[in-house]
Amino acid sequence: MMKYLLIGIVIAGLFAAPPELRAAEVYTWTDENGNLHITEDPPPKKATLKDTIIYQPQSVIKDLETERRQKTADEAAAEKQKAAELQKARAEAEQSRKEAEVAAGQAEEAARMAKEYIETHNQNEYMRRAYQYQMEKAAAEAKAAEERAKLAEQRAIEAEKKARLAEEQAKQAGD
Repeated sequence: MMKYLLIGIVIAGLFAAPPELRAAEVYTWTDENGNLHITEDPPPKKATLKDTIIYQPQSVIKDLETERRQKTADEAAAEKQKAAELQKARAEAEQSRKEAEVAAGQAEEAARMAKEYIETHNQNEYMRRAYQYQMEKAAAEAKAAEERAKLAEQRAIEAEKKARLAEEQAKQAGD
């Protein structure tokens, strides 16, 4: 019983000592005569090893834990940013699609109005000349609306590409 008390006191003393005085490993072993030894050096080959205590300073454990937490927080922030970028790219693609639909509708309406104008004023040569400017204007508006539709469609395609790229990057980061 006294041996175990002595072992406990020695071990407690080792952990209570400043880090510079502590050993990295503490060995408990018995020699050929049955005497119990507690040393910093490995036991002789003929001795019977009872226990080995590996010491790791608390500051190292705290540093590792802090590093793990920081890494986890950084990864979460990176994932959150990638998700935000993906959401933004998708929103831009959707907005560009809507703009393309509106521009296409405007182009169709301008073309319809021009056609209607031509049909209603085709019978009267004088009226046709008088309103030629209006027809040219309507045709120009239709062409401009068509160009806006093409441009919006191109932006939608680019935004979709960005969204796909952001989604692929998010998947790769998740893997």
